[in-house]
Amino acid sequence: MSEQKVHPLIAQCIVIIFLAREGVTTGEICQRLNAQFSDKTLSRTHVFAWHKKFKEGERVENQQHDCRPWTRITNKNICVVKDIIDDDRRARVSEIAQKVGISYESCQAIITNYLQFHFLRNI
Repeated sequence: MSEQKVHPLIAQCIVIIFLAREGVTTGEICQRLNAQFSDKTLSRTHVFAWHKKFKEGERVENQQHDCRPWTRITNKNICVVKDIIDDDRRARVSEIAQKVGISYESCQAIITNYLQFHFLRNI
C-alpha cells in the first residue's frame, strides 16, 4: 500500500478528535499540536472550537457538494510544483501551471493550500 501524506489540517483534526474523546484538556491538546506541527499548528481559537464540537458529539464527514473533484491535485503534481519553485523562486504561477500541464487555479491551490507558499507572483 502506498503511503500518502495527510494534509496538516486533517491530521490535527484527527488528533483533536482522539484526544477530546480521551478527555484531554484543550490546553494540553494545543501544547501537543504545537510540539508536533510547530508553524503549521492551528490557532488556539480553532483548537478550542473544534474540541468543543467534538466533545458535544459532532461528527466529521465529507459534505455533499456540486463542485468537481480536484483531479489535478495529486502527490505527483504537488512534488513537481515544489521542485519548480525550489529551482526558481521567482517563477510565476502561470509559468508553473503551464510547465506542469494543469490549470492556473489548480496550480494556485497546490501552492497556497498544500505547499503553504503565499508570496508568488500571480501573472
